[in-house]
Amino acid sequence: MDLFGPIPVRSLGGNKYTLVVVDEFTRFTWLVFLKKKSHAAQEIISLIRKNETLTGLKVKQLRSDHGTEFRNSTLEEFCDHKGIGQNFSAPRTPQQNGVAERRNRTLIEAGRTLMIHAGLPMSFWAEAVNTACFTQNRSIIHRIHKKTPYEMLKDRKPDRDPRSKFEPKADKGIFVGYSSISKAFRVFHVNRQCVEESIHVKFDEESYTDEKVTHSPSIFQELLSCPFDESPCAEEKSDSSDPIIPVPCPLSQDTTATSADNSLDADETLEAEDSPETDNVSVSISPESALVIEHQDHPVD
Repeated sequence: MDLFGPIPVRSLGGNKYTLVVVDEFTRFTWLVFLKKKSHAAQEIISLIRKNETLTGLKVKQLRSDHGTEFRNSTLEEFCDHKGIGQNFSAPRTPQQNGVAERRNRTLIEAGRTLMIHAGLPMSFWAEAVNTACFTQNRSIIHRIHKKTPYEMLKDRKPDRDPRSKFEPKADKGIFVGYSSISKAFRVFHVNRQCVEESIHVKFDEESYTDEKVTHSPSIFQELLSCPFDESPCAEEKSDSSDPIIPVPCPLSQDTTATSADNSLDADETLEAEDSPETDNVSVSISPESALVIEHQDHPVD
């Protein structure tokens, strides 16, 4: 582990130092932003306790330089109590702590590049370094284990969309409302056939028109093929306690009358509609579930 600073300009949180902790085996990196160097000992103790609880693994040794933020009575007492060894590099020999020193330089250069590219002031340095650390933990491949630090530590790959290298990173969707439990938009993904909540949305206002908007029935093909008491997404399952009344679907050829009492009404409906249109499909999505309802003369809700 190592610490760099002070940065001439305080971050948005008022910090001037950054504590960099690297796991020697997985090369996973943790960052802790500090207002004073004297806070480093307590932050290291807190980080060790949290990771031992999450991973179930014990820290065996701490490697750092001879800085007072690492060599002090508070940290020594904690290491003695936990049975953790402390290894210090020789004075004026940073290469003996090369793992942390190299990661420091990589993070600083990546953060500086991000700020210059985005045109942000120096006060955003902590956000830039934190973003660089997040991406490097999930992108740098360990040369021996052929895995990312995140995959080695968590024993699973990061959650990513199944895209190839040359496919676009953005998805087209239909805005269907606002989340009732978080500050996010509800968007129907055409390709995934499900409703998701996200704040990373860019609205296409240039192609807005006052004319009636219709979508091809093939967009909602999977939704229309599902039973009315099920939803195509596991996250969007409707509450079984709410009664859902199925409606006749002109797009499905397997729709039949559910009882002899309403068979007459179904026949009268078919006689009244000699050539039912199948292009005007309206989607109405409640905050809790996704349901597909058909209308003949109404635009998309």
